[in-house]
Amino acid sequence: MILSIRELIAYLKVDKRRTIVALLGIAMGATSLVLMDTISGGMQKKVEAELGRLGTLLIMVIPGDVRAIGQRRMQFSRYTTLKTEDVKIIREKIPFVNDASAIKKRSVSIKSKFNESQLVVSGVEPSYFKLLDYHISSGGIFNKSHLDHKSKVVVLGAKTSETLFPGDIDPIGKVINLAGVPFKIIGVLARRGSFSNEDFDDTAFVPLTTEMTVLENVDFLDGVVVQVHSQKDLPKAVKDIGKLLVKLHGKKDFTINTYQEVQGTSSKTLTLFSVLSRIVAFVAFGVGTLGILAVMALSIYERLMEIAVKRVVGARKKDIFIQFLAESMVLSLTGSIMGVMFSLAVGVFVQLVARWPLFLPIDTIWLSVLLSAITGISAGIYPAVKALEFEPRAILRLFEEQ
Repeated sequence: MILSIRELIAYLKVDKRRTIVALLGIAMGATSLVLMDTISGGMQKKVEAELGRLGTLLIMVIPGDVRAIGQRRMQFSRYTTLKTEDVKIIREKIPFVNDASAIKKRSVSIKSKFNESQLVVSGVEPSYFKLLDYHISSGGIFNKSHLDHKSKVVVLGAKTSETLFPGDIDPIGKVINLAGVPFKIIGVLARRGSFSNEDFDDTAFVPLTTEMTVLENVDFLDGVVVQVHSQKDLPKAVKDIGKLLVKLHGKKDFTINTYQEVQGTSSKTLTLFSVLSRIVAFVAFGVGTLGILAVMALSIYERLMEIAVKRVVGARKKDIFIQFLAESMVLSLTGSIMGVMFSLAVGVFVQLVARWPLFLPIDTIWLSVLLSAITGISAGIYPAVKALEFEPRAILRLFEEQ
């Protein structure tokens, strides 16, 4: 086998351009497959990291008709029918639900002793912080007692805290005004950064009941965030929550989406990206198959004397067949390895520059190697069978006549 590979290398060196063309087809197929999966996998890891550890398990219920227009989501109608009672029933009636939190938002003027700004304040339940994977930097979050007593307490995002209290001022225990109403700061959230159209650090949270009675005087919600037990429960939970709310409201006056969709991170783009890359990869592998087939077929006529000598000294037809098949596979695997190495180098570089989590598509790499092996076998069968058609005597006679 080693001798056969050496013979193949020596032959391929004779016409390097033809060899490069044969290798490029397989290399392009492997590159398309591995590089695109490396990039899309890194993008997906980034999405999951930005959404938070539990973000992929979340469902958003929004009152009204919300539709995706390109990469943006627009609300075409709005209802005031989503109530806190609906959230309680969802928790009790839907078995796939792990927890949920109601949400009510309002844009207000927020003012401290040092600075003032306009900010959207969210009224939420204590469970909201765990659902969205928020962590506390200092102080704490509000609890059920604050909710029951409609306490005027607030938890600030990291950027909001820095804006209102510049320098080394500790905001915990300080009083700020929200829409002219004094609120006591009980906690500051750890920094998370921004994602899509939402800045997780430029925010403030108050107890839901406080928002609905103190900052506003309403009995309806702006949304509900629901967490399921696992990703496989998402489709069933979306369907069951929809049926339940239609039953409670008498009509479909809401929109249900996964949290990724609400944040504009639907998997449709990544799926399309992956499908297109696979189509390109299979086309490239097909071209590579034809390239290797051409190289191996030409090699038969250029290596007739070699075939004759081997047969004369005792090589069987089986040996010649295996030799050509092995050479075809080696050529194909070499192209695949070149493509995989190039893809990983470029993919990792892109991930480092974009500051994505490192992702290596191990399964795709094995798939690429498997496809290249199949390509090598497919491209090598015809030349291997063709090589058996030449008898040693006929070959030697042909050379004697020349």
